[in-house]
Amino acid sequence: MFYSGIKTLLPRHLVIQRLRSTAPGVLLTFDDGPHREVTPGVLERLDKYHAKAVFFVIGRRIQDAPQVLEDVQAGGHLIGNHSYSHEDRYVRASERSVKFGEYYKDIKRCQTGIRKFTGKQPRLFRPPGGRLTPVTLLVAKALGLRCVTWSKETGDWRFRSSREARLGGVALAKATKPRDILLLHDDNPYVLDLLDCLLPELAQRRMDLASGVEYL
Repeated sequence: MFYSGIKTLLPRHLVIQRLRSTAPGVLLTFDDGPHREVTPGVLERLDKYHAKAVFFVIGRRIQDAPQVLEDVQAGGHLIGNHSYSHEDRYVRASERSVKFGEYYKDIKRCQTGIRKFTGKQPRLFRPPGGRLTPVTLLVAKALGLRCVTWSKETGDWRFRSSREARLGGVALAKATKPRDILLLHDDNPYVLDLLDCLLPELAQRRMDLASGVEYL
């Protein structure tokens, strides 16, 4: 596994960690959906603030919420590949290493699932856990995908109360700067409380929340 210091040295054609230098705003990204209850609430809030995002979806969850995936696309958002199975061993360095062949099949299976329900082939990929290894980078390259990680997060996946989520939203808003790529998760209902704090604060600061998808 690459150390974080080395990750920052990887060229943009391998890994996108922030928006291009000419970007006027920030980019919201959501992992681990689609979720039939949470994702629609996320879409509603994004629409209210004219924000566009990238949704990195897990392939095995698409069949539980196919209409939601269509709504994401209809809203002008991008859909990215976040693997089909999102196994723990994809995330944790302590788990058994994943071979190129099995990882390739998993990521390709997610590509096929997304294309089946949207008619479009994803061009962006976020490795589960943001874990960058020679295998994850090579598989992305082989499938014509660009790896996208992030520059700011608040650990929203572990929030278990509205108060915790609101505090996380405030903290993330304060930390966010132009060109940041924000990591959030649309399988946790508390992300809606977070967005209710984050989005108005970013809008008040006149952050461009719409054009980030064009500056990857």
